Amino acid sequence: MTDRNLDDSTGANTVAEWGQIMCEVDDYGWGEVGNSILLKKLFGYWPAFHDAHVLSIKMGYGKRDAREVNVAIELRHWGQDDPNWVARGPDCVITLTLLEVKIADVSMDAFVQDNSVGDVCFTRTDDNLLLFELDPNSGASVFIACTSAEITRIEPYCAPISSSTT
Repeated sequence: MTDRNLDDSTGANTVAEWGQIMCEVDDYGWGEVGNSILLKKLFGYWPAFHDAHVLSIKMGYGKRDAREVNVAIELRHWGQDDPNWVARGPDCVITLTLLEVKIADVSMDAFVQDNSVGDVCFTRTDDNLLLFELDPNSGASVFIACTSAEITRIEPYCAPISSSTT
């Protein structure tokens, strides 16, 4: 997708602006993501992952073809962006896997111990790429163009055991 292929009805001038405009909907594009209904069942709404923590970003070869590159992002979330907040939700680690990555822009120089998410969203382009954007509160920003994405794991969060010497 190039800037000249943008849908003129949005008023966007760049791919990044188009993605931002397209993410301003209630489901944040989760309908494009495999197994995403599990998020809605768990939290009761489509999360933007606001204030979630990025625990890891891993890049690896695809299981179907060694020429493919997949990216897995682990996010810790406990429903802190629930629009009907009454109490803390389930504290989970969600693994999102982006498949057959074509473009990856990850600001690794900004990856810090406390990577906090502003929001995440997905948009599908006219040429059938899935765009993923993680806008940070602090830490790493992530922009990925891939062919598909899926929630590959949801598990309870277990705090790391700190080691101490006596």
